[in-house]
Amino acid sequence: MLHLLRNGEKSVLIGSALAIAAIAGWGGFAYTTVSSGTQISAVSAERDAAKGKLQQLEAKAGDLAQVESKLSAARVEYSQAVQAWAEVRARLGAAQQEAAAKRATAVRDVSQTASITKPEPPKRAAKNP
Repeated sequence: MLHLLRNGEKSVLIGSALAIAAIAGWGGFAYTTVSSGTQISAVSAERDAAKGKLQQLEAKAGDLAQVESKLSAARVEYSQAVQAWAEVRARLGAAQQEAAAKRATAVRDVSQTASITKPEPPKRAAKNP
C-alpha cells in the first residue's frame, strides 16, 4: 500500500511538471505573440512613413517634369529671340552700308559739280484785288 502512495506521488509530480511545462510554453507563446505584435506595429509605422516619403518624391518628380518642360519652352523662345536679333542686326548693317553709299555718292556728285545750286523759291500766285 505504501507502494501505491509513492506511485501516486510520482504521478502527481509528473502531472505538476507537465502543467508547469504547459504553462511555461503557453506563456512563451503569448510573449512572442505580443512582442511580434509590437514589431509588426513598428514595421507598419515605418512602411507608412516610407509611403508618405514616396508620395512626396512622386509629387516633386511631377513638379520637376513641369519645370523641365517650361525650361525647354524658354530655351526655344530664347533661340528664336537670338535669331530675330541677329536678323535685325544684319538688316541694320545693310541699311547703314546703303546710307553710307548714298552719302558717298552725294559727296561725289557735289564735288564733281563743284557748286551747289540753290533751288528757286516757289512762285506765289498773283493776287487779284
